[in-house]
Amino acid sequence: MKIKSRLSKLNHKFRFYKKSKKVSKEFFKNSIKENAVPWIEIKSVFQKLQPMKTEYDLIRMGSDFDGGYLLPDDLQNLEASFSPGVNEEIGFDLEISKICNRCYLADASVDEPAGLTPNMNFLKKFIGNDQDPDFIKFEEWVNNNEPQSNNLILQMDIEGAEYDILSRVPNGILEKFRIILIEFHDLNKIFNREYFEKFKHTFENLEKSHTICHLHCNNSAPYILFDDTVIAPVFELTYLRNDRINSKVEKAILPHKLDQANCRKIPDPQTPNFWQ
Repeated sequence: MKIKSRLSKLNHKFRFYKKSKKVSKEFFKNSIKENAVPWIEIKSVFQKLQPMKTEYDLIRMGSDFDGGYLLPDDLQNLEASFSPGVNEEIGFDLEISKICNRCYLADASVDEPAGLTPNMNFLKKFIGNDQDPDFIKFEEWVNNNEPQSNNLILQMDIEGAEYDILSRVPNGILEKFRIILIEFHDLNKIFNREYFEKFKHTFENLEKSHTICHLHCNNSAPYILFDDTVIAPVFELTYLRNDRINSKVEKAILPHKLDQANCRKIPDPQTPNFWQ
């Protein structure tokens, strides 16, 4: 597992230095095809992903650089955490296990990580909608373990599979999570109409019950430059459930002072103007 993870990270860095921070014209020749989504339509969706300042200060949990997340300091009485997508770095899970009574991790691509605490449960399955023995639906996984609780936290990093899950998951399941942390991938596919619709429906589903309170552009993949706007193909969003928020009149300031570059030797991309 460690070799696989390290090779993946080395590959990211190789791609960075080979292609540079700006995506070449060849990228757009491959991305923008017949019936491609117009940039103005894409930008209108991006503009809705506006983090708002709430009454809760943001704190950082997890490791430095990659594996750390900013979340609102509203952790009292959290009962359980769910973490689909497991890496060799489980610093966030170990830290949240000191707050939550129960922690659930799932990933079929790796074996059970070493160093799990007694209140951590590992399931060797992928989270998704595939009709395959190696998969379990997200809502089934949640209801099997926490059918009654609505004081949950979700930290999801499943390499692009998040759209198929979150665009279709019943909103009643999402409402069980007080805090949601998600790493979104594959924005380099945003001009594809089918992909764009999944992307849009995912955020429409989330915004029914939650508000974005932080956004961080991840520097682990080459940036996209379009219409003088630099976009990271990978970015992280922090959501807080709406019933926890009394005030959200101000836009959050980005980047946050606690943000850290995921790849420490590569500078973070500048946050696009429509998110600043």
